Amino acid sequence: MGLLRFQVCCTAQSVRYDALAETCEADNSVFNMPILLAVALIGATVGGLLARQRRNELQRVNEQLIQINTALRKQAKIESYAPSLSYAPIGGGRIPDNEIIVDPKKQELIAELNNGKNFLRNQQPDKAFPEFKTALELAQNMNDPIEEKKAARGLGFYN
Repeated sequence: MGLLRFQVCCTAQSVRYDALAETCEADNSVFNMPILLAVALIGATVGGLLARQRRNELQRVNEQLIQINTALRKQAKIESYAPSLSYAPIGGGRIPDNEIIVDPKKQELIAELNNGKNFLRNQQPDKAFPEFKTALELAQNMNDPIEEKKAARGLGFYN
């Protein structure tokens, strides 16, 4: 019984080694399949071209979003609220800062407030007082309560 098991195990082992020793050669090599090679090259080329096209489109969209964001931030600084914002730029180029339509009174008001703030930062409250006073008068003439509060706050630092 033990001898029979030994012969069965040896036979099974020898079959495994024989199976491993056999080599397998491919009937079709790469050079025998030019159609497959051509399809692969065309696919890689088309994929690369599409990736480049998508990248260029994303860069263009990114530039437009940066332009829109810059215009919106600038208008938001100038206006306390923005009911008349244009959310998309016209044309493909960037809008220069000097082409954004701004109320000159509002610009003057903001300039007076900024000058007053700068004088306060530089420890010059005597120079800041007339700036805030002018800003307060402009804000009252424009009926702008938010800017009026800012100017009044600046005047409060003087006292």
